[in-house]
Amino acid sequence: MNVYNCGFRSGVIEDSARRNWQDTGPRPIHWATWYPTEDVKTASSPVYPFFETGAVVANARPVRTRASPIVLLSHGTGGTAQSLGWIARGLVKKGFVVLAANHHGNTGLEPYCAEGFLCWWERAQDLNLLLSRTPDVGLPDAAIDKNKVSAVGFSLGGYTVLALAGARTSLQAFDQWRRKNNIKQDGPREFPNAASEIPTLLKNSHVFRQSWERHGDDFSNPLVKSIVAIAPAPTVRGFTEASVQMIRRPVTLIGVEADAEAPFNQCVQWLARYNSRFKAINMGKDVGHYTFLDMPADRSLLRRDPLFTEFPGVARETVHAECLKAIHSALITR
Repeated sequence: MNVYNCGFRSGVIEDSARRNWQDTGPRPIHWATWYPTEDVKTASSPVYPFFETGAVVANARPVRTRASPIVLLSHGTGGTAQSLGWIARGLVKKGFVVLAANHHGNTGLEPYCAEGFLCWWERAQDLNLLLSRTPDVGLPDAAIDKNKVSAVGFSLGGYTVLALAGARTSLQAFDQWRRKNNIKQDGPREFPNAASEIPTLLKNSHVFRQSWERHGDDFSNPLVKSIVAIAPAPTVRGFTEASVQMIRRPVTLIGVEADAEAPFNQCVQWLARYNSRFKAINMGKDVGHYTFLDMPADRSLLRRDPLFTEFPGVARETVHAECLKAIHSALITR
């Protein structure tokens, strides 16, 4: 088996079928892709100030002598594709191409928008569009095998990839769950007052109203053959039970017991309860939600920033290695 280096590209494309949240133009989709290359690492490797980039070759040529299976990757709420670079680089070593979206209004690459934190269902369409336009992101047809497509998502990205499998959203179901469990916060830690802006947005933004009206649509993609949802966010409680039950393609759920953002029993175990075909994996009782993020570029943030602080006895690199094994075994390769 050939051993390739990891190439990296990033850029932005536009979705002409959807408007941006400001209604000033088409919806932008900032993307990043990691892929096998025979080029060698050079000084032009990309630099991102927050998460480490690893050993990648910027703007390298993809290997064209074989078609690689492709993995769509979706980050957590308010995050970036680079926060999951450890997954991408690890999968490239196994021969995969990884294509990730930075979801408009809900990514650290842009100013946050309440709409981006409220209209979760738009994220699945970002991935669908990227898959339909792979040549536009530097992945020629010879480099990828669209008969071998999988999707991996973390946190809100876990919700996103489950939508690709056919799970459908009901805001009524989500609201009922919130009321039953006395959940009073209006948004995640990155945008804690997001829900309080709904009345104003419904009144003043036709882009938001149009999105709100299609929240229950089917965003599934038949090309996506397997799904891995890592610490799927509480937004999965907005999925209808019937749509979860109807999913037939392989789904692996990875969760942790010390997850305060996406409680294991409320998210992973709830999903598994409604579909016995789902495979649920518990990565540990002392592992937290943000352990699934990459290492910081500035190592002084370790044990100082909440995103990079572990419970005693937990090693982030070890969790990542075990998680990669589970991801790789779940993906479509043949």
